[in-house]
Amino acid sequence: AVITTAQLCISLAPSITQPLNSKHSSLKQFSFCRNRWRPLRLNSAADEVTNVPVDHIPGSRGEGYIVTKTHDIPLEGFPLLSNSFDPSDQERLQLDSLNVTLPAALMLLDPEKYPTQSRARKVIRQRAICLCRNSNSKFDELGKVIARVYPGDRIGYQQRVGNDYYSVQGTPYRLPAFDVPVIFEDDHMAIVNKPAGIVSYKNSDDNQGGGSRGGHGRDTLLSALPAVLKPSNIPTSDDNYPMKRPQPVHRLDRPTSGLVVVAKTRAATVHLSQQFEFRKAQKTYMAILNGSPQQTSEATEDGWNLIDHDLEEKSAITQWKVLQTVKSLHGNNGVLTLVELRPKTGRYHQLRRHMAWVCRAPIVGDATYDEDNLRLRKRGLFLCSNEIRIEHPYYNTASGREEWRQMKKDRLNLDEGCHLEEDEETGIVTLRVRIDLPKKFASFLRHEGARANKFLNETG
Repeated sequence: AVITTAQLCISLAPSITQPLNSKHSSLKQFSFCRNRWRPLRLNSAADEVTNVPVDHIPGSRGEGYIVTKTHDIPLEGFPLLSNSFDPSDQERLQLDSLNVTLPAALMLLDPEKYPTQSRARKVIRQRAICLCRNSNSKFDELGKVIARVYPGDRIGYQQRVGNDYYSVQGTPYRLPAFDVPVIFEDDHMAIVNKPAGIVSYKNSDDNQGGGSRGGHGRDTLLSALPAVLKPSNIPTSDDNYPMKRPQPVHRLDRPTSGLVVVAKTRAATVHLSQQFEFRKAQKTYMAILNGSPQQTSEATEDGWNLIDHDLEEKSAITQWKVLQTVKSLHGNNGVLTLVELRPKTGRYHQLRRHMAWVCRAPIVGDATYDEDNLRLRKRGLFLCSNEIRIEHPYYNTASGREEWRQMKKDRLNLDEGCHLEEDEETGIVTLRVRIDLPKKFASFLRHEGARANKFLNETG
Protein backbone atom coordinates (compact mmCIF):
# COMPACT_ATOMS: atom_id res chain seq x y z
CA ALA A 1 0.00 0.00 0.00
CA VAL A 2 2.87 2.38 0.76
CA ILE A 3 4.51 1.72 -2.61
CA THR A 4 1.23 2.31 -4.45
CA THR A 5 0.67 5.65 -2.70
CA ALA A 6 4.22 6.80 -3.47
CA GLN A 7 3.88 5.88 -7.10
CA LEU A 8 0.59 7.77 -7.28
CA CYS A 9 2.18 10.92 -5.80
CA ILE A 10 5.07 10.74 -8.28
CA SER A 11 2.67 10.35 -11.19
CA LEU A 12 0.66 13.42 -10.12
CA ALA A 13 3.65 15.65 -9.38
CA PRO A 14 4.21 16.95 -12.95
CA SER A 15 0.58 18.04 -13.26
CA ILE A 16 0.82 20.01 -10.01
CA THR A 17 4.16 21.72 -10.45
CA GLN A 18 4.37 22.35 -14.22
CA PRO A 19 2.23 24.91 -16.07
CA LEU A 20 -0.27 23.72 -18.65
CA ASN A 21 0.82 24.89 -22.13
CA SER A 22 -1.65 23.11 -24.38
CA LYS A 23 -4.40 25.11 -26.05
CA HIS A 24 -8.07 24.12 -25.88
CA SER A 25 -10.66 25.15 -28.44
CA SER A 26 -13.74 24.35 -26.35
CA LEU A 27 -15.03 26.83 -23.76
CA LYS A 28 -17.67 24.55 -22.23
CA GLN A 29 -15.66 23.99 -19.05
CA PHE A 30 -14.97 27.73 -18.69
CA SER A 31 -18.66 28.58 -19.09
CA PHE A 32 -19.54 25.93 -16.53
CA CYS A 33 -17.22 27.53 -13.96
CA ARG A 34 -18.71 30.97 -14.55
CA ASN A 35 -22.19 29.75 -13.72
CA ARG A 36 -21.14 28.15 -10.45
CA TRP A 37 -21.36 31.47 -8.56
CA ARG A 38 -24.65 31.51 -6.68
CA PRO A 39 -26.29 33.47 -3.85
CA LEU A 40 -26.97 31.51 -0.70
CA ARG A 41 -30.45 30.03 -0.34
CA LEU A 42 -31.27 30.55 3.29
CA ASN A 43 -33.70 27.61 3.42
CA SER A 44 -31.50 25.16 1.55
CA ALA A 45 -29.93 22.34 3.54
CA ALA A 46 -27.15 22.03 0.93
CA ASP A 47 -26.02 25.56 1.63
CA GLU A 48 -26.30 25.34 5.41
CA VAL A 49 -22.55 25.22 5.91
CA THR A 50 -22.00 28.53 4.09
CA ASN A 51 -24.95 30.34 5.64
CA VAL A 52 -23.10 31.07 8.87
CA PRO A 53 -21.68 34.35 10.20
CA VAL A 54 -17.93 34.69 9.71
CA ASP A 55 -17.02 35.41 13.32
CA HIS A 56 -13.31 34.76 13.55
CA ILE A 57 -11.64 35.54 10.23
CA PRO A 58 -8.10 36.78 10.89
CA GLY A 59 -7.77 40.51 10.29
CA SER A 60 -11.47 41.24 9.81
CA ARG A 61 -12.96 44.19 11.67
CA GLY A 62 -15.23 42.76 14.35
CA GLU A 63 -18.10 40.33 13.99
CA GLY A 64 -21.24 40.37 11.90
CA TYR A 65 -19.98 39.15 8.49
CA ILE A 66 -21.84 36.52 6.48
CA VAL A 67 -20.96 34.65 3.29
CA THR A 68 -23.42 35.52 0.51
CA LYS A 69 -21.81 33.77 -2.49
CA THR A 70 -19.72 30.64 -2.77
CA HIS A 71 -17.81 28.72 -5.42
CA ASP A 72 -16.19 25.29 -5.26
CA ILE A 73 -12.94 24.83 -7.15
CA PRO A 74 -13.69 21.98 -9.64
CA LEU A 75 -11.99 18.66 -8.90
CA GLU A 76 -10.60 18.70 -12.43
CA GLY A 77 -9.14 22.18 -11.84
CA PHE A 78 -8.89 24.64 -14.72
CA PRO A 79 -7.94 22.74 -17.90
CA LEU A 80 -8.56 25.91 -19.97
CA LEU A 81 -6.05 27.93 -17.98
CA SER A 82 -4.00 28.73 -21.08
CA ASN A 83 -6.99 30.53 -22.66
CA SER A 84 -6.73 33.28 -20.06
CA PHE A 85 -3.02 33.30 -19.19
CA ASP A 86 -0.15 33.17 -21.65
CA PRO A 87 2.82 30.88 -20.93
CA SER A 88 4.94 33.70 -19.52
CA ASP A 89 2.27 34.61 -16.95
CA GLN A 90 1.78 30.97 -16.06
CA GLU A 91 5.49 30.61 -15.45
CA ARG A 92 5.77 33.86 -13.51
CA LEU A 93 2.79 33.07 -11.27
CA GLN A 94 3.52 29.33 -11.21
CA LEU A 95 0.04 28.42 -12.39
CA ASP A 96 -1.25 25.08 -13.54
CA SER A 97 -4.69 23.54 -13.77
CA LEU A 98 -4.64 22.21 -10.19
CA ASN A 99 -2.70 25.02 -8.46
CA VAL A 100 -3.57 28.68 -9.07
CA THR A 101 -3.44 31.92 -7.11
CA LEU A 102 -6.62 33.29 -5.55
CA PRO A 103 -6.80 36.34 -7.91
CA ALA A 104 -6.37 34.02 -10.92
CA ALA A 105 -9.14 31.74 -9.64
CA LEU A 106 -11.52 34.69 -9.27
CA MET A 107 -10.71 35.77 -12.85
CA LEU A 108 -11.43 32.30 -14.19
CA LEU A 109 -14.62 31.81 -12.20
CA ASP A 110 -16.26 35.18 -12.78
CA PRO A 111 -14.61 37.17 -15.60
CA GLU A 112 -17.46 39.72 -15.67
CA LYS A 113 -16.93 40.77 -12.06
CA TYR A 114 -13.17 40.22 -12.10
CA PRO A 115 -12.04 41.06 -15.66
CA THR A 116 -8.45 41.62 -14.51
CA GLN A 117 -6.21 40.43 -11.73
CA SER A 118 -5.99 44.01 -10.48
CA ARG A 119 -9.74 44.04 -9.90
CA ALA A 120 -9.58 40.67 -8.13
CA ARG A 121 -6.71 41.83 -5.92
CA LYS A 122 -8.64 44.96 -4.97
CA VAL A 123 -11.65 42.97 -3.76
CA ILE A 124 -9.37 40.60 -1.83
CA ARG A 125 -7.64 43.54 -0.11
CA GLN A 126 -11.09 44.83 0.88
CA ARG A 127 -11.38 41.62 2.95
CA ALA A 128 -14.42 40.50 0.98
CA ILE A 129 -13.02 37.06 0.05
CA CYS A 130 -12.66 34.15 2.47
CA LEU A 131 -11.60 30.53 2.01
CA CYS A 132 -12.76 27.13 3.23
CA ARG A 133 -10.10 24.45 2.79
CA ASN A 134 -12.50 21.72 3.84
CA SER A 135 -15.99 21.69 2.30
CA ASN A 136 -17.43 20.41 5.58
CA SER A 137 -15.99 23.21 7.75
CA LYS A 138 -16.58 26.91 8.20
CA PHE A 139 -14.87 29.71 6.33
CA ASP A 140 -11.97 30.22 8.70
CA GLU A 141 -9.33 31.77 6.43
CA LEU A 142 -9.26 35.30 5.14
CA GLY A 143 -8.37 35.47 1.47
CA LYS A 144 -5.02 37.02 0.62
CA VAL A 145 -3.50 38.06 -2.68
CA ILE A 146 -0.68 35.53 -2.29
CA ALA A 147 -2.99 32.67 -1.30
CA ARG A 148 -3.27 29.65 -3.60
CA VAL A 149 -6.34 27.46 -4.12
CA TYR A 150 -6.67 23.81 -5.09
CA PRO A 151 -9.42 21.43 -6.22
CA GLY A 152 -11.91 20.93 -3.43
CA ASP A 153 -11.37 24.36 -1.90
CA ARG A 154 -14.33 26.70 -1.56
CA ILE A 155 -14.19 30.47 -2.11
CA GLY A 156 -16.68 32.69 -0.29
CA TYR A 157 -17.69 36.29 -0.88
CA GLN A 158 -18.49 37.89 2.49
CA GLN A 159 -20.19 41.12 3.41
CA ARG A 160 -21.13 42.80 6.62
CA VAL A 161 -24.63 42.16 7.93
CA GLY A 162 -26.31 45.47 8.62
CA ASN A 163 -28.69 48.12 7.33
CA ASP A 164 -26.14 50.79 6.36
CA TYR A 165 -25.59 51.94 2.77
CA TYR A 166 -22.73 49.54 2.04
CA SER A 167 -24.45 46.47 3.50
CA VAL A 168 -27.73 47.09 1.69
CA GLN A 169 -25.93 47.70 -1.62
CA GLY A 170 -23.68 44.66 -1.10
CA THR A 171 -20.52 46.74 -1.49
CA PRO A 172 -17.37 45.44 0.23
CA TYR A 173 -15.87 47.95 2.62
CA ARG A 174 -13.84 48.41 5.74
CA LEU A 175 -15.31 50.06 8.78
CA PRO A 176 -13.89 53.55 9.34
CA ALA A 177 -10.93 53.72 11.69
CA PHE A 178 -12.78 56.27 13.84
CA ASP A 179 -16.19 56.50 15.48
CA VAL A 180 -18.90 58.73 14.01
CA PRO A 181 -21.79 58.90 16.52
CA VAL A 182 -25.20 59.39 14.88
CA ILE A 183 -27.15 61.93 16.94
CA PHE A 184 -30.32 62.11 14.79
CA GLU A 185 -31.46 60.20 11.70
CA ASP A 186 -34.59 59.71 9.63
CA ASP A 187 -35.31 58.97 5.96
CA HIS A 188 -34.50 62.53 4.89
CA MET A 189 -31.49 63.69 6.88
CA ALA A 190 -29.10 62.93 9.69
CA ILE A 191 -26.89 64.80 12.14
CA VAL A 192 -23.60 63.20 13.16
CA ASN A 193 -20.84 64.12 15.60
CA LYS A 194 -17.56 64.57 13.70
CA PRO A 195 -14.48 63.79 15.79
CA ALA A 196 -11.58 66.22 15.89
CA GLY A 197 -8.71 65.47 13.52
CA ILE A 198 -10.94 64.16 10.70
CA VAL A 199 -11.47 66.15 7.50
CA SER A 200 -14.96 66.52 6.09
CA TYR A 201 -13.97 65.94 2.47
CA LYS A 202 -10.95 64.79 0.52
CA ASN A 203 -8.80 67.69 -0.68
CA SER A 204 -9.94 68.86 -4.10
CA ASP A 205 -6.33 69.08 -5.29
CA ASP A 206 -5.57 65.47 -4.35
CA ASN A 207 -4.77 63.11 -7.18
CA GLN A 208 -5.96 59.67 -6.11
CA GLY A 209 -5.02 60.40 -2.53
CA GLY A 210 -1.86 62.34 -3.30
CA GLY A 211 -1.16 65.98 -3.94
CA SER A 212 1.02 68.61 -2.37
CA ARG A 213 -1.18 68.79 0.73
CA GLY A 214 -1.46 65.03 1.12
CA GLY A 215 -4.47 62.75 0.68
CA HIS A 216 -6.82 61.36 3.27
CA GLY A 217 -8.08 58.17 1.57
CA ARG A 218 -10.89 56.63 3.61
CA ASP A 219 -10.12 58.82 6.63
CA THR A 220 -12.75 61.43 5.79
CA LEU A 221 -16.21 62.04 7.17
CA LEU A 222 -17.70 61.73 3.67
CA SER A 223 -16.29 58.22 3.19
CA ALA A 224 -17.37 57.08 6.67
CA LEU A 225 -21.02 58.15 6.42
CA PRO A 226 -22.30 55.24 4.27
CA ALA A 227 -20.97 52.83 6.91
CA VAL A 228 -22.87 54.43 9.80
CA LEU A 229 -26.12 55.70 8.22
CA LYS A 230 -29.12 53.82 6.84
CA PRO A 231 -30.32 54.34 3.25
CA SER A 232 -33.47 56.39 2.76
CA ASN A 233 -36.67 54.43 2.09
CA ILE A 234 -38.68 57.20 0.47
CA PRO A 235 -40.34 56.40 -2.88
CA THR A 236 -38.69 57.80 -6.00
CA SER A 237 -40.50 60.62 -7.81
CA ASP A 238 -39.71 63.29 -10.38
CA ASP A 239 -39.01 65.85 -7.65
CA ASN A 240 -37.27 63.69 -5.07
CA TYR A 241 -35.30 60.48 -4.76
CA PRO A 242 -32.88 58.85 -2.30
CA MET A 243 -29.21 59.73 -2.71
CA LYS A 244 -26.80 56.90 -3.49
CA ARG A 245 -24.52 58.25 -0.78
CA PRO A 246 -25.32 60.57 2.15
CA GLN A 247 -24.04 64.09 1.55
CA PRO A 248 -22.89 66.62 4.19
CA VAL A 249 -24.34 70.06 3.44
CA HIS A 250 -21.64 71.98 5.31
CA ARG A 251 -18.24 71.28 6.79
CA LEU A 252 -16.13 71.72 9.89
CA ASP A 253 -12.41 72.37 9.97
CA ARG A 254 -10.23 69.33 10.55
CA PRO A 255 -9.30 70.17 14.18
CA THR A 256 -12.89 71.17 15.05
CA SER A 257 -15.28 68.58 16.47
CA GLY A 258 -19.04 68.65 16.61
CA LEU A 259 -22.32 68.46 14.73
CA VAL A 260 -22.53 68.07 10.95
CA VAL A 261 -25.83 68.02 9.03
CA VAL A 262 -26.16 65.34 6.35
CA ALA A 263 -28.76 65.04 3.57
CA LYS A 264 -30.06 61.65 2.40
CA THR A 265 -32.45 62.74 -0.40
CA ARG A 266 -32.22 65.14 -3.30
CA ALA A 267 -34.91 67.46 -1.91
CA ALA A 268 -33.25 67.50 1.51
CA THR A 269 -29.89 68.35 -0.08
CA VAL A 270 -31.36 71.41 -1.77
CA HIS A 271 -33.42 72.54 1.23
CA LEU A 272 -30.65 72.13 3.83
CA SER A 273 -27.96 73.65 1.61
CA GLN A 274 -30.10 76.75 1.13
CA GLN A 275 -30.52 77.12 4.89
CA PHE A 276 -26.76 77.29 5.32
CA GLU A 277 -26.30 79.48 2.26
CA PHE A 278 -28.88 82.05 3.40
CA ARG A 279 -27.85 81.85 7.10
CA LYS A 280 -31.10 80.32 8.35
CA ALA A 281 -29.30 77.52 10.17
CA GLN A 282 -28.38 78.52 13.73
CA LYS A 283 -25.09 77.08 14.98
CA THR A 284 -23.56 77.33 18.44
CA TYR A 285 -19.94 76.60 19.32
CA MET A 286 -17.99 76.28 22.54
CA ALA A 287 -14.34 77.28 22.79
CA ILE A 288 -11.61 77.79 25.37
CA LEU A 289 -9.65 80.99 24.79
CA ASN A 290 -6.04 81.67 25.68
CA GLY A 291 -6.49 84.74 27.82
CA SER A 292 -9.37 87.08 28.55
CA PRO A 293 -11.23 88.32 25.42
CA GLN A 294 -11.34 92.05 24.82
CA GLN A 295 -14.77 93.58 24.38
CA THR A 296 -15.19 95.70 21.24
CA SER A 297 -18.75 96.80 22.06
CA GLU A 298 -21.02 97.06 25.06
CA ALA A 299 -22.47 93.72 26.11
CA THR A 300 -26.20 93.12 26.29
CA GLU A 301 -28.02 92.48 29.56
CA ASP A 302 -27.63 88.72 29.15
CA GLY A 303 -23.89 89.03 28.51
CA TRP A 304 -23.70 88.73 24.71
CA ASN A 305 -21.02 90.65 22.82
CA LEU A 306 -20.99 91.41 19.09
CA ILE A 307 -18.08 91.32 16.61
CA ASP A 308 -18.70 92.95 13.24
CA HIS A 309 -15.32 92.65 11.54
CA ASP A 310 -15.00 92.03 7.79
CA LEU A 311 -12.84 89.19 6.52
CA GLU A 312 -11.54 89.29 2.92
CA GLU A 313 -13.70 92.39 2.45
CA LYS A 314 -16.83 90.40 3.24
CA SER A 315 -19.18 90.88 6.17
CA ALA A 316 -18.34 88.63 9.13
CA ILE A 317 -20.44 88.76 12.31
CA THR A 318 -19.99 86.74 15.50
CA GLN A 319 -21.78 86.81 18.85
CA TRP A 320 -19.88 85.62 21.91
CA LYS A 321 -20.48 85.24 25.62
CA VAL A 322 -18.19 84.41 28.55
CA LEU A 323 -19.28 81.33 30.51
CA GLN A 324 -16.31 80.60 32.79
CA THR A 325 -12.89 81.98 33.67
CA VAL A 326 -10.11 79.78 35.05
CA LYS A 327 -6.62 80.65 36.27
CA SER A 328 -3.75 79.12 34.30
CA LEU A 329 0.03 79.13 34.58
CA HIS A 330 0.45 79.10 30.81
CA GLY A 331 -2.50 81.19 29.63
CA ASN A 332 -2.15 84.79 28.50
CA ASN A 333 -2.30 87.02 31.58
CA GLY A 334 -2.69 83.82 33.62
CA VAL A 335 -6.26 83.17 32.45
CA LEU A 336 -8.25 80.74 30.30
CA THR A 337 -11.83 81.57 29.26
CA LEU A 338 -14.68 79.28 28.24
CA VAL A 339 -16.94 81.10 25.75
CA GLU A 340 -20.07 80.39 23.74
CA LEU A 341 -19.92 81.49 20.09
CA ARG A 342 -22.71 82.06 17.58
CA PRO A 343 -21.55 82.88 14.05
CA LYS A 344 -24.04 84.85 11.99
CA THR A 345 -21.97 84.47 8.82
CA GLY A 346 -19.76 81.64 7.61
CA ARG A 347 -16.39 83.01 6.52
CA TYR A 348 -13.22 80.95 6.37
CA HIS A 349 -11.90 80.37 9.92
CA GLN A 350 -14.25 83.11 11.09
CA LEU A 351 -14.44 82.16 14.75
CA ARG A 352 -10.73 81.43 15.05
CA ARG A 353 -9.72 84.71 13.39
CA HIS A 354 -12.27 86.85 15.24
CA MET A 355 -11.09 85.52 18.59
CA ALA A 356 -7.40 85.92 17.76
CA TRP A 357 -7.48 89.20 15.83
CA VAL A 358 -10.39 91.11 17.37
CA CYS A 359 -10.66 89.78 20.92
CA ARG A 360 -6.88 89.24 21.26
CA ALA A 361 -7.54 85.83 22.81
CA PRO A 362 -6.91 82.99 20.35
CA ILE A 363 -8.57 79.62 20.82
CA VAL A 364 -6.41 77.20 22.81
CA GLY A 365 -4.59 74.76 20.55
CA ASP A 366 -4.87 76.92 17.42
CA ALA A 367 -1.51 76.39 15.70
CA THR A 368 -2.42 78.83 12.92
CA TYR A 369 -3.49 81.93 14.86
CA ASP A 370 -1.68 81.36 18.17
CA GLU A 371 1.89 80.70 17.08
CA ASP A 372 3.58 81.97 20.25
CA ASN A 373 2.11 79.68 22.90
CA LEU A 374 3.41 76.15 22.30
CA ARG A 375 2.57 74.79 25.75
CA LEU A 376 -1.18 74.72 25.12
CA ARG A 377 -1.15 72.75 21.84
CA LYS A 378 -0.72 69.26 23.20
CA ARG A 379 -4.45 68.39 23.33
CA GLY A 380 -5.58 69.87 20.03
CA LEU A 381 -7.98 72.69 19.21
CA PHE A 382 -10.59 73.47 21.87
CA LEU A 383 -13.44 74.33 19.52
CA CYS A 384 -16.64 72.29 19.28
CA SER A 385 -19.92 72.78 17.41
CA ASN A 386 -22.25 71.51 20.12
CA GLU A 387 -25.69 72.82 19.08
CA ILE A 388 -27.57 73.40 15.84
CA ARG A 389 -31.09 74.46 14.94
CA ILE A 390 -32.52 73.99 11.44
CA GLU A 391 -35.86 73.71 9.66
CA HIS A 392 -36.70 70.09 8.89
CA PRO A 393 -36.42 69.57 5.11
CA TYR A 394 -39.54 67.35 4.82
CA TYR A 395 -42.08 68.19 7.52
CA ASN A 396 -42.38 71.76 6.22
CA THR A 397 -43.44 70.61 2.75
CA ALA A 398 -47.02 69.97 1.61
CA SER A 399 -46.53 66.20 1.53
CA GLY A 400 -44.77 66.17 4.89
CA ARG A 401 -47.38 68.15 6.80
CA GLU A 402 -49.83 65.24 7.00
CA GLU A 403 -47.14 62.94 8.34
CA TRP A 404 -46.11 65.58 10.88
CA ARG A 405 -49.69 65.95 12.14
CA GLN A 406 -49.84 62.19 12.66
CA MET A 407 -46.49 62.23 14.44
CA LYS A 408 -47.71 64.89 16.86
CA LYS A 409 -50.55 62.59 17.92
CA ASP A 410 -48.06 59.88 18.72
CA ARG A 411 -45.28 60.33 21.22
CA LEU A 412 -42.03 61.33 19.53
CA ASN A 413 -39.33 58.89 20.56
CA LEU A 414 -36.17 60.95 20.08
CA ASP A 415 -32.80 60.55 21.71
CA GLU A 416 -31.75 62.88 24.49
CA GLY A 417 -30.65 66.24 23.14
CA CYS A 418 -32.88 66.05 20.01
CA HIS A 419 -36.05 68.12 19.76
CA LEU A 420 -38.56 68.29 16.89
CA GLU A 421 -40.97 71.15 17.53
CA GLU A 422 -43.45 73.35 15.68
CA ASP A 423 -43.45 77.11 16.08
CA GLU A 424 -46.89 78.22 17.26
CA GLU A 425 -46.83 81.45 15.25
CA THR A 426 -45.23 80.40 11.95
CA GLY A 427 -46.03 76.69 12.01
CA ILE A 428 -42.48 75.87 10.92
CA VAL A 429 -41.15 72.52 12.16
CA THR A 430 -37.61 72.86 13.45
CA LEU A 431 -35.03 70.35 14.62
CA ARG A 432 -32.79 71.33 17.51
CA VAL A 433 -29.87 69.12 18.51
CA ARG A 434 -27.40 69.64 21.33
CA ILE A 435 -24.52 67.44 22.49
CA ASP A 436 -22.21 67.47 25.48
CA LEU A 437 -18.75 68.92 25.06
CA PRO A 438 -15.84 66.52 24.63
CA LYS A 439 -14.48 65.39 27.99
CA LYS A 440 -11.18 67.10 27.32
CA PHE A 441 -12.81 70.52 27.83
CA ALA A 442 -13.73 69.95 31.49
CA SER A 443 -10.58 67.99 32.31
CA PHE A 444 -8.32 70.64 30.78
CA LEU A 445 -9.95 73.51 32.68
CA ARG A 446 -9.92 71.52 35.90
CA HIS A 447 -6.26 70.55 35.49
CA GLU A 448 -5.10 74.07 34.62
CA GLY A 449 -7.06 75.62 37.47
CA ALA A 450 -5.75 73.10 40.01
CA ARG A 451 -2.13 73.67 38.96
CA ALA A 452 -2.49 77.43 39.12
CA ASN A 453 -4.15 77.37 42.54
CA LYS A 454 -1.51 75.02 43.92
CA PHE A 455 1.30 77.25 42.66
CA LEU A 456 -0.31 80.38 44.09
CA ASN A 457 -0.87 78.70 47.46
CA GLU A 458 2.74 77.54 47.63
CA THR A 459 4.17 80.92 46.68
CA GLY A 460 1.67 82.94 48.69
